[in-house]
This record gives sequence, C-alpha cells and structure tokens, in this order.
Amino acid sequence: MNFLAFMIALALRQLWGAEVWLHRDSWWLEWRQRACGLGLLPWVQMVLTVGLPLLLALLVLDLLRPLLFGLPWIIAAALVLLYAFGRGDFHARIARYRDYCERDNREGAWLYLREELHAGDPLEVDPGLEPDQLHQQLQASLYYDGFQRWFAVVFWFVLLGPAAALGYRLLQQYREAEGDEGPAASILFLLDWLPARLLLVTFTLAGDFVRSRDELVAALLDPWADSQSLLLVVGSAAAGSAADTSASRQAAGEVTALAGLMTRSAVVWVVLIAVLAIFA
Repeated sequence: MNFLAFMIALALRQLWGAEVWLHRDSWWLEWRQRACGLGLLPWVQMVLTVGLPLLLALLVLDLLRPLLFGLPWIIAAALVLLYAFGRGDFHARIARYRDYCERDNREGAWLYLREELHAGDPLEVDPGLEPDQLHQQLQASLYYDGFQRWFAVVFWFVLLGPAAALGYRLLQQYREAEGDEGPAASILFLLDWLPARLLLVTFTLAGDFVRSRDELVAALLDPWADSQSLLLVVGSAAAGSAADTSASRQAAGEVTALAGLMTRSAVVWVVLIAVLAIFA
C-alpha cells in the first residue's frame, strides 16, 4: 500500500506542480505559537508542537487502514506524503539562481535564496565572502534544499510510513522557525544521517563516478560531518561542469549540473522503490 500511495503522491505532484494547495502551514504555525506561549522547556515545546500533529496523523491513518480494503488509507497516506514534500518550486529556484550567476550578481543571488529558503535554514553565510566562496555556500544550500524537500521525506516514508514523512517535515519547519541552535537541529542531524549518505552513493552512480568516488569514500568514513557539506563535496564532484573562462558562466553551468544530478538521482530512487515493491 505504501508504494501505491507513493505513486499517487508523485502523480498528484506532477499534476498540481510544486505549489501544492496542501502546503498551507498557517494551522501549524498558529499551533506552534500557542505551544511556545506556554513557557515550557525548548524540548517540551518541540515535542508538543511536532508530536501532537504526528500522533493525530497516526491515529487517523490507523482508523482508515481496515476500511474498504485500505483504499481510504492509501489516499490519506498519499495526501500526507504530498504535504510532507518541500515548499516552493526547487527547479524555479535553480533557474532564478542561474540567472543571477549569469549576470554575476552574487549578492542578489544570496538575498534571493535567503528569502526563498527562510532565515532558519542552513543558509547562514556572509555576503562579504569572495564570489567563489559565496557561490560554494549558496550551492551547499541548494544541495541541502533539494535533499530535504524530497529525498529525506521519501526515505522516511518508505521506511516508516506517512507519519514519519510528516514528522520530518514538521521538524524542518520547526527548525526554520527557531534556528539552528534549538533541539530540532540536533534531531534533524540524526534523521538526515542515513538518507544523506544514501543520496551521496546515488550521486556517484548517477553522475561522474570517477571524479566523485574518492569524495564518496571520504564522506562515508566521516560519521560526524554534517549533511550539507557532504552533499556539496560529493555532489559537486559527481555533477561536474565544463570549464569556462567566465566565472559567471562557470557558476551557471555548475548550478545547471546540480539540477540535472538531482533529477537523475530522483529517477534512480523511484526505480529502486518500484523494484523493492515488486520483490518485497
């Protein structure tokens, strides 16, 4: 049933586009504001804010499972997964960022991505950096954004079901609201650990294997490295891009290669999930 729900969610996402009508978070933001207004400890606030919607989703899904041969459960699970996908249009962000690169407007690119990815995301960089350093930081944010919006959600959905995918999205939203110093960031480090490393392997298989294999081995041997930096190192090596005499064109080419690598990796995951569903 998980596989059917997964395919329905993908089909609906293609039909409705990235800006899905389900992505309305005002109810959760209001609930978080009320929970935080109770003056509880940060960990208790997080458990209350994320845990109660997660528990409600589990109860509803459990009630739906025995009805009509599981059809209501499949539909509900697909909608939960659809809600758990990342917000906004990733490929539109890539195209806009590539636009800034081609015009050599790195500061404009930084301001644009900071607004798009929100203040609480990993995009905490100094706009006074050298252009190449700033471009690397922005690429790292795009790699992590592509990872957390789809790959990590799908991983936890396949492994533990729709409620796990919902819990991951709510934790990401909680981290966006509170910043990287709160308890949600610590939990997300653990939740990102395995799917990020699986995506690194996918990068190597879907991209330039020769260029990225050494970076992959080094990444797999470093258990404490954060996912964002690993995705940048291995992804940049696997994506590759033709050298260009113009720094702005080189940056634009790297971003285009990033988008292509993410797309190919997503196809690999869909095919792998289909194979697992057939032989499981």
